[in-house]
Amino acid sequence: MDRNTLVGQLELLNISFTSSQIDNLFLFMEDTLEANTRFNLTAIKDRDEFVEKMIFDSAIALYDLDIDNKKIIDIGTGAGFPGMVLKILRPNADVTLLDSTKKKIDHLNELSNKYDLKISGISERAEVFARKNVEKFDYAFARAVSSLNILLELIAPILKVGGTFVALKGKNVDVEIKEAKNALKILGLEITKINNFTLPISKEERNIVLIKKIKPTSNKYSREYNQIKKRPL
Repeated sequence: MDRNTLVGQLELLNISFTSSQIDNLFLFMEDTLEANTRFNLTAIKDRDEFVEKMIFDSAIALYDLDIDNKKIIDIGTGAGFPGMVLKILRPNADVTLLDSTKKKIDHLNELSNKYDLKISGISERAEVFARKNVEKFDYAFARAVSSLNILLELIAPILKVGGTFVALKGKNVDVEIKEAKNALKILGLEITKINNFTLPISKEERNIVLIKKIKPTSNKYSREYNQIKKRPL
């Protein structure tokens, strides 16, 4: 996917942007690929594939969503997807990037300073962070991190009541939702919408699941990660 195709696809979805923001997205790609030669950030190295499967794939999370002036967090951000893309396109959002790998967060903090984005990058395990940041965020995002029934317990505590978890998922979303039904009920969450997309070049399926927090989450959660993984709700 080249620049013109990216611009055209964003326009089709009514995801607003400026020319300088597109410039910064491509600069972010180059910086990510350069850093990838020094430590592992992404398996995707082809630029056209990167634009489609990393940048556009992250940007579609903004479809029909207003995060301006909202407090958002990207859980398990890795190389900064979707969080860095969201911040570049919506600079007024208050963005926190969370990842347990300090090297990745240090890299993203450097880029945040380079682009003057004012992002907060934090290196900590998600379940530990969740217990210390109850009901702090309007939106939480997660892409390619874990199955939904595990993610929900990590994310529910940090969302404000009325806040939304935006889960970026692939084609097997129906299976994940079925497995997460009990967790949704226990944690005070409900699915409000699923936006389905087909990537324009690879034709791969993407599903953006919007999950609203409708009541407070019990202070029993989040448990230790090994407990969550061994016995999902």
